[in-house]
Amino acid sequence: MTMPSPILAGAFVLAAAAALALRSMVVQAGRRSMVRVRSDRNRHTNQKIQG
Repeated sequence: MTMPSPILAGAFVLAAAAALALRSMVVQAGRRSMVRVRSDRNRHTNQKIQG
C-alpha cells in the first residue's frame, strides 16, 4: 500500500503541471489572435478612411 500512493501523487502532480502548461499556451494563443484581429481591423479602417 505504500508504493502506489507516491506514484499516484507524482502522476497527479504531473497531470496538474501539464494542465497548467496547456492552459497558459491557450491563453497566449488567444491573446495573439486577439491582437492580430485588432491590428487587421485597424488596417482596414485606416485604408477605408484614406481611400
